[in-house]
Formats: sequence, C-alpha cells, structure tokens
Amino acid sequence: MNNNKFDLLTHEWIPCLNEQDIPKPYSIRSALENASKIRSIEHESPVVRIAVLRLLMAFCYRLAYANGVPLCSFRNWKELQTQWRKGIPSKWIDHYLDACNCRDKFRLFDDNYPFFQVAGLKCKGDKQPEAATRLAFEQFAGIPTSLWEHLQEVPSVQEAALYLVTCQAFGASASNTSDAKVGDLEYSPTGRTFAPAYTGCIVWLEGDNLLKTLMLNLVDYDLTDTDLPIWEKTLTIHVLRARQPKKAKEGDLDKNGKQIKIGKKLNDYRAASPTGPAQLFTWSSRAVLLTKPENGQVKYVHFTQGLALNDHPIDPMKPYDQEGEPIKLQRHKAAWRDLHSLLDIQPTHNRTVLALAHAARSGLSARLNVAGIAQGDNPAKILFWRHERMPVPMAMLTDINLIERLGRLLGNAEQAGKELNKRTRRIAKLYLVPNAESPNGRQADEKDISRVADAIDPRPAYWARMEKHFFTLLEDLPNDWDTTNNEWKPDDQQKATKDWRGNVKREAKRALEESIRSLGTTARAIQAVARVRTDFNDNDLKPPQKEGEGKRKAKGGKKK
Repeated sequence: MNNNKFDLLTHEWIPCLNEQDIPKPYSIRSALENASKIRSIEHESPVVRIAVLRLLMAFCYRLAYANGVPLCSFRNWKELQTQWRKGIPSKWIDHYLDACNCRDKFRLFDDNYPFFQVAGLKCKGDKQPEAATRLAFEQFAGIPTSLWEHLQEVPSVQEAALYLVTCQAFGASASNTSDAKVGDLEYSPTGRTFAPAYTGCIVWLEGDNLLKTLMLNLVDYDLTDTDLPIWEKTLTIHVLRARQPKKAKEGDLDKNGKQIKIGKKLNDYRAASPTGPAQLFTWSSRAVLLTKPENGQVKYVHFTQGLALNDHPIDPMKPYDQEGEPIKLQRHKAAWRDLHSLLDIQPTHNRTVLALAHAARSGLSARLNVAGIAQGDNPAKILFWRHERMPVPMAMLTDINLIERLGRLLGNAEQAGKELNKRTRRIAKLYLVPNAESPNGRQADEKDISRVADAIDPRPAYWARMEKHFFTLLEDLPNDWDTTNNEWKPDDQQKATKDWRGNVKREAKRALEESIRSLGTTARAIQAVARVRTDFNDNDLKPPQKEGEGKRKAKGGKKK
C-alpha cells in the first residue's frame, strides 16, 4: 500500500464487526458491497461510529440518485431494498463514480483533491502545523503540564482518516483560530464554528447488519441537484475566502470620515446552510490538511475553522423540542429518561427523527440508538460522550397512544425522584438542626443542608435500578393496549403500567432507606429519619397540583 495515495474508497480503514463478531476493517467500497455480512461499525468512541455512518449514508444517497433510483419516495426505497438485498452491487458503485467523476476524490494525501481537506493549505502561527491528534478532541494534543497528561500517540493513516471524518462532524467551537493561505491567497476564518453533529443528540435505528441499518436510516426526502457531498464539491480556498469577513484597506473610512485601522474586520463571517442530508453529513466545518505520512503514521495537521453553519440546520437524525431546539444529552440524566421526547411523532412538531416514522413502513426490526456529546455551561466544553442502545418494539415508534403513556409513566418516575430529593433534604435539615421545624426553632444553613443531602443522595442508585425496569416496560407496554377495540385495556389488566408504577415505588423506598443508613445510628440520626416517611404511594408519583387546580367551577348552581 502506498500511504501517499491512501484511498478511502479501496483501502481498509472503517472498523467493523463481521457476522462472527470478529473485528475487521473495511474500505468504503467493501463495506457497502458486503454490508449484509457486516454486523456493525464498531469503535471505542461513539462519535466515530456516528460520523462514519453518516458518511456512508451520504454516499448511498448519491449512489441511488446517480443510478436512477433517487430516494425521493418510499416506492424507490422499496426498489433499493430489493436491488441491494445482498449488498450494494459493484456495478452501481462504478456507475456512480464514473457518472459523477469522483473516482479519484477519496485519496487522503492527494496533491489536488485530498479527501475532506483543502489542497495546499498552510496555516499561520507558531503552533502550526499542530499534532495530528488535534483532530481527535478526546486526546491530549499539547505539551504535558500535569502528571496525568502524556505525550500524544501518533495516529496511523487509518486512525487519521477516522479522526478527520469525526472532526468534521463533531468539532467543537474554538476561539483560537489560525489564519491560513493557499499559495498567495489568504484566508481569515471565523473564530467560532460548531460542526453539524456537535449540538444535540443523534438518534438512529440499528438493524441486524450494516445494510439494514443503512436502509432504516436512508429516509426519502425532497432531492435537489445541489445536494452534493464533499467529494463531489470539494472545499477550496476560493469558497472559504468568499465567506470571510472583509478587512479594512487604505481608503476605508468610518462614519466620522477617519481611516479605519488597516486589517480590521469590517463584517462577520457569512454562514451557510446545507442543501440536503448528503451535504450536511459531509459538511466541511474545519479547513485542514494532513501532512504526508511517515512510516504509516501522520504526525501533523494544518488546522483552522472551515464553513460556518447557520444556526440549527434541520438534521434528519436529530430530535427537536417544541421550540425547534435540538434535544441535548444531559450530564446527570440517561437518554432513556427522555425517550418519550425522542419518539414524539406529533405532526404539529414536524421535526422528529425521520427514521422513526420511516421504520413502520420499512417492515424491518430495529434497535434505537441515542448518542452524542454532553456539554458544560460553556458550549465548547465537552463533559462526556455517550451511546445508548434500546430495544424498542416497532409499535412504540409509531403509536402516539403508547408514546403518550410512556411519557406519563416516565413522569411518574421523575416525580418520585423529586420526592426523594425533597425527603432527603428534609432529613438532612433535621439531622443538622433537630428543632428546625419548630415554631421558634433555629434554621439550618442551606449550604450545610445541600452538603449532607448530596452525601446521602439516593437518586443515583434509584435511577440505576430503574433502567432495567424501563427496558421491561418498553417490551411489555404494547400489551396494555387493546388493538381490537382501539383503546386501553381495563386498569386491572394493564400489567406493564401496574408493574412499572410498583417498581417506581419499591425502588424509591429501597434507595431512600439505604441512603439514610449512612447517617449512622446516633440519637440525632434516628430522630431525623423517624420524622420522614420512607414508603411511597400513588400520590407520590403525581406532580403536585397548583393552587386552584382540581376544583370544580360552578355555574348557574349546577356542577359541570
């Protein structure tokens, strides 16, 4: 293999599991041709798996379009399902590459068309070029300053390809931005650019093999001739310069008629919008150029900001809330606790994950996947990335009755969690100041209450134990619905609902009793615990009524 011509189309770089669950790398071409024999894309980082999947989906969208079966209708989708049942035919791939003249656009170190890079790019500054691990934000890429920091590992060519694709999809905002040039043409980028998949979680359906996974997520949409992936419309210095802020030059005057400081930016960077999923899934959010490999490794990269996106372009793999904001992963909350929001298919929202509505028509079984990055108070601060798989019955993806019931049952669990916190704080208050609730009692310091309550917080154990009950609920909840009469079964026959609420009450009590044991057996601890109820009933699972709610209004002396 010639590393200088490493071709992602034909050289193996995508980590997968085959039918025997044995790790095996594939190229873009071999992965698609053998998709029915590949279990899944597998990598230790979920963001890598997502980025590669979206890249393959963009390839498939264009492949279908070039071969006369564009994914613009479900009828065409069914045709592709038939034609691709054993994998994507080699002749389809060849026809696409020749028809769109992009056979040579997948070479990682090509002088003219380096894949997902800007040919001839040279970034300015003392830190340029940077260590190639700059592409992988989960790795340390600087000079060690602490005992737990280590010198970065130099990535192999295959790893550099994975990091490049992932960085373009998940790159965080950054204020330290290097100016760059190609030849004599200079480029002054924006300082803050988020990549398409960085904000909000990504939701997709996973089948028994890679082919089914692709087919489950390749939804039909209104195609446009301008929806071109990066290998058909390569990023150039001219495209970047067209969107950069203008700088003051000799003769540019302010409103007072004075010369503006030469070199000062006169306007903002012009953001852009993708024309469709193929362009969105291969968006060049970073302008980069890898240095040529040495002994199979890539040491350095020229790195700066690329094309800025308009705020929140609609992503078919993201769920959105009622305000149109992408739903995000939360630091202290597993994704399954918000599943009813992710599955929301009410037509008035029109911004749900398209694959969920598509699943019912496809006839394929699937597992729901939720993955993404949890951010801190600073949007550019990454707390962690997470990937959760959920075996969701097909009925749960399409039936609004089941989704609404799921939301209410999760609401019961959330209310029990709030009640746990309320009781824990009360116990902590009485433990610190036994007469705190007496008319003339001394008040406990809120910071001290929080310190004790946090130390004995029962909620982590409660939520960890509820997860297994949740997956049982997902499997059994459709049985509570009477399909014959199109209504819920009588209350005493709704086994899944009853079991879930029973488990909520039992696990809440168990977690609370375990947590308060850590206070010890002193008289003060025993007295504080004795004044707080540890069992849970149905009323504890309901949100408290606001003042005036639940009261009947009278009109004309008659009850309504």
